[in-house]
Amino acid sequence: MLKLTIAFLLALSITACSPKFDWRDVRGGESPYTVLMPAKPALLSREIQLGQQTVTMHMTGAQIDGVSFAVGAVKLPDAAQAQTALTNIKIALLKNISGTITHEKTSANTSESKLTINTDFDAISTTTTTRMVGRLVARDVWVFQVVVVGPEKAINKDAVDTFLSSFKPI
Repeated sequence: MLKLTIAFLLALSITACSPKFDWRDVRGGESPYTVLMPAKPALLSREIQLGQQTVTMHMTGAQIDGVSFAVGAVKLPDAAQAQTALTNIKIALLKNISGTITHEKTSANTSESKLTINTDFDAISTTTTTRMVGRLVARDVWVFQVVVVGPEKAINKDAVDTFLSSFKPI
């Protein structure tokens, strides 16, 4: 019985050391940011329509148990377009999940002579059980979307907090 208990405790300790989230520091490559990703990320760049202009969005993302953690970054031709770009990105994100905002908070601060605008939001799909939690950030000529999307019951609050709070434009 003692051998069985020891074997069970050993197996339990090994599984406890195998986290579902394997957090790693990721740099944006072509985009100026750092973030913690919960798994090895995939990279993708594609052209998107943002308002009246076509821009390249660089995306970095990982998925755990059907929940996606992703950062999208766009370089604008002019920093004056940032607020409009954030609005257009938010509209597109909500359209992707047929969603509505359930909570939103916007703040701004200046550091290193650069204005940074942050919009945190929580959205829920009106047609499925999909939830999206995210942060939209504008800094100088860069705009970023930092989102967690997945089935509402599968989204882990601590993982969302870790992911969103780790995002830093540089």
